[in-house]
Amino acid sequence: MTLLADRPVSPTRDRARGRRRTWRDFLEPRYITLAVAALAVAYLALVPIGTMLYASLQTQFLGVTQGTWTFQHYVDTFTAPGFGELVLNSFVYAAATSVVSTVLGFGLAWLVVRTNTPAKGFARVAALVPLIIPGILNTVAWSLLLSPQRGPVNVVLRDAHLPIFNVFSLTGMVFVQSMHVIPVAYLMGTAAFTSMDSSLEEAALASGSSPLHTFRRITLRMARPAIMSAALLMFIQTISTFEVPQLIGVPGRRFVFVSRIYSALQSFPPDYGTVGVLGIFVLVVASLGLILAQRLGRGSAVQTITGKGFRSRPQDLGRWRWLGFAGFMLFFVVAVALPIAMLVWSSLLPGYEQPSLHALHDLTFSNYHQILKRPGLTQSVKNSLITAVVSALIVTALSAVVAYITVKTKVFGRGLLDGLATVPIAVPSVVMGVGILYWYLAAPLPVHLYGTLTILIVAFVTITLPYGMRYLVPGMSQIKDELEEAATASGASWLQSFRRVFVPLLMPSLLAAFLYTMIVAFREISAAIFLYSSGTEVVSVQVYDLYSNGSYPVVAALGVVMVLFLSVLAGAVRLLSRKVGIKSG
Repeated sequence: MTLLADRPVSPTRDRARGRRRTWRDFLEPRYITLAVAALAVAYLALVPIGTMLYASLQTQFLGVTQGTWTFQHYVDTFTAPGFGELVLNSFVYAAATSVVSTVLGFGLAWLVVRTNTPAKGFARVAALVPLIIPGILNTVAWSLLLSPQRGPVNVVLRDAHLPIFNVFSLTGMVFVQSMHVIPVAYLMGTAAFTSMDSSLEEAALASGSSPLHTFRRITLRMARPAIMSAALLMFIQTISTFEVPQLIGVPGRRFVFVSRIYSALQSFPPDYGTVGVLGIFVLVVASLGLILAQRLGRGSAVQTITGKGFRSRPQDLGRWRWLGFAGFMLFFVVAVALPIAMLVWSSLLPGYEQPSLHALHDLTFSNYHQILKRPGLTQSVKNSLITAVVSALIVTALSAVVAYITVKTKVFGRGLLDGLATVPIAVPSVVMGVGILYWYLAAPLPVHLYGTLTILIVAFVTITLPYGMRYLVPGMSQIKDELEEAATASGASWLQSFRRVFVPLLMPSLLAAFLYTMIVAFREISAAIFLYSSGTEVVSVQVYDLYSNGSYPVVAALGVVMVLFLSVLAGAVRLLSRKVGIKSG
């Protein structure tokens, strides 16, 4: 085993040890780039939160008169009638969704990675398709499918003399949100099961343990940290999403934090104090959950990868593998086929009609023509493309630099920088949107960003930065230090070695980070709904406005176009990623 003291030190570090650094050393491009990245991360993560905290403690925020410090907003909010029910609904909604989506997502991942279930290639694609469908379109599709009176699914249930499923309920909210976030849990489960050595399970089976007992005592124990991390992420995403609480919860009179924040901002005058209090409350809950999950994860982590190498062999389920195949098909029908079919059907009708042979005579493409005729829709598409592409480029570049700092340097405070880059994942998107709104309304900046696309880009970069980091940090960790040392010894500057060594090797991770952040930014509405103004609407906001006005067919047509565009984009980036970066032997 190689001792840490025997590891080679880069020429740059050697020179730093041989003489004392002066202020001129910190003017090198390397240190300037690292400092700018660190300041940018700190600004993005801390300023919105600090501004929202300030607003919650002021008697007058954005008012004509000067406000004073007070805790009255906290007293009024926590003692208001219905606050207990609001907290209960929010926690039940987020916790139930977290459990359902994590169980189903990890169950699918286990079947795909660790078993011999047939049609695993089909299951991989089916599990990721809901990730491409924007959350607001998924919500719209299920609100039409499960409408108590006219929903096709409930019509079939009613004709079969079975109880209907009312989507406008807390159970309906959990179901719709779970269908949308299962792919994220699936991806985390796939990563966990792929890197898990199967020798322990094989040893247990050889010792006479039943497959069920082995799965419960060994497989689940090894996957526990990943399961807890996924459950936490599902909880945070659910408690901060806007679409389901607003489109399904509000009509069903099931209010949660997000719907209460939105209604407070829509009131006249806006109740900034209450919004700030609720935002801080949600932030504290999310942060405590993150800390608890990290501690429990460290305490229950099991090391399974050794220097001897490991293998992941699929388990033979016997006849039960066909039950797994049936699970694949059921998930595809429920999570993919039904919502997309509903969007396509609704987009081809002048007005909403029940699926029937008679309705086939009314099929038309007029809704697709209306997309081109409405200036607001075409402008929103341009706005979404601009904000999504620019945000993804910024996040990818910033994540690469921050990942280099945290993985490849010994800079003091690199752990704090990594924590700051991860902070937005514990801040619900709606809270981050409100914090950014408050800051750019109140801060005496020389440039006014409110009402521009720039403020949307700032929000999207802040929200997606942690996800870019999750792609780049593992990729950066796999690149040995000796490659950079060789480049430095050959006379390359830091910028040259970063561009010629790290960028080509990180290209698959860079493309993956770019694709994911672009898709998230393109479909983001939880923060955008608070930051847009006339002329800066993005597609997700336009979909919400059209749905609120009853223009269901146009919404469906726009949704079909969005899904096709994102699918083509994902396929193009995937093909490109196979031609660049490290080629596997």
